Amino acid sequence: MPKPLRISPIALDPTNRKVLKVAVDLINDDGIVSLLLPDNSPHGHLLVIDADNDIGQQVLEESRDGQVKLVLSEERREGKNLIWQEPPVRVTDMQELLTRICLRMKATFATQEAISEPSDNSKSAAAPTSTENGETASTQATEAATETPPASTSVIEDTQEPAAPSKNLFHILLSARQQKACYQIRFDNTWLLIGGHNGTVASKDEADAKIIMTAPFKKLYIEQIDIVAFAKNAQAMSISTLDSLLWQAGVDYSDGRLLEGHDMAQPVRLKAWPNFTRNGFRQSHFKLAAIMARQPISLKELRKEAGVARDEVVSFYNAAYAVGLIDRTATTSDSGLQYGKPRTRRKGLLSMLARKLGFR
Repeated sequence: MPKPLRISPIALDPTNRKVLKVAVDLINDDGIVSLLLPDNSPHGHLLVIDADNDIGQQVLEESRDGQVKLVLSEERREGKNLIWQEPPVRVTDMQELLTRICLRMKATFATQEAISEPSDNSKSAAAPTSTENGETASTQATEAATETPPASTSVIEDTQEPAAPSKNLFHILLSARQQKACYQIRFDNTWLLIGGHNGTVASKDEADAKIIMTAPFKKLYIEQIDIVAFAKNAQAMSISTLDSLLWQAGVDYSDGRLLEGHDMAQPVRLKAWPNFTRNGFRQSHFKLAAIMARQPISLKELRKEAGVARDEVVSFYNAAYAVGLIDRTATTSDSGLQYGKPRTRRKGLLSMLARKLGFR
């Protein structure tokens, strides 16, 4: 499958950001495989910059010569690998610009790869993924003279949560669920299709997920695909839930690091009971779930009360949050009690019951 061209929106206002997103979707529909990165990511092959503000101007000045820049500015701009466009830009104009730029970039990349690759190429290609026009992505890759990236390279660098503490499969799966995106993940001849749009995972064999999960992350070939390609290729495959795989990834690969933007001191609450039958039962998880379901509590206090190692608390929390079981808006006033004092609460409940039964 062709390597996607990464497109970085830099300092764009909401209108231009929306125009860019729609245009990227349209060129993807036309078979130009592209990936829109989070705002202000510097890692794109193509930077789309609003240079009429300080941030955009600074990024433009600091960008590498090898990066292609599509610059939106009232003032005419010139420079190496720079395309200037006066705003405002309509969707059709942006689509035409991206099509022209991306096709030229892909041709350049194909030429560079053809020069660097040996003539006898024995690499195995990624599993073919169908496109809307009926051709497979592997066919398109051959026509463009591109090759599957080396197995030691991580293709997707910026699709997970911004500033994630580590890049691993857990963050990719979480990104797929949150962004309702579809991915193909391959290790050697084993591959999975991740359907973030409908919460499913497609595989040829039940053991494939385990193989992918235990493979070194840097040796995974990861590529975003569209919904049509996912649906066509998943038809003859076994289907399982994304949440189950996501839970396992959160538990096994959190590495003791809390998700970015979360706090050990913030009171949280469990909204629903985890499916321990499907996700694997652990005594420590049962204890943590029981405490978190009872009242809002911080992870710091949860660790003390449960007597569980910090890594275990963090991995359970990450997994539960990833599958939508955590209420982060809960406060200690919701229960009328201070979190971290469960024994006092239990004692009060027992005393009240004893009085009603006439024992006191």
